[in-house]
Amino acid sequence: MNLRDNLTRFITTEFLDGAEHEAIPDDLNLLESGIIDSLGILRLVVYLEEELNVVIEPEQMLPKNLSSIGAIMNLVNAESGVG
Repeated sequence: MNLRDNLTRFITTEFLDGAEHEAIPDDLNLLESGIIDSLGILRLVVYLEEELNVVIEPEQMLPKNLSSIGAIMNLVNAESGVG
């Protein structure tokens, strides 16, 4: 399973009651659309650190890094040395 699938599966399971994860565009702002709130950001960061083995520093917990699937993938790739 690729990074996008992992992220969208987590988001849909945790925040959208299991809706179809393919339907979430990579550029959809998850914060502005109300899918994820401030507590959701913390849950997302815990998921990234525990399940994807990346370290998200407090200064990286910015809306620009966590607001969309595309932004989250960029952050994870940068932190894991893939991107």
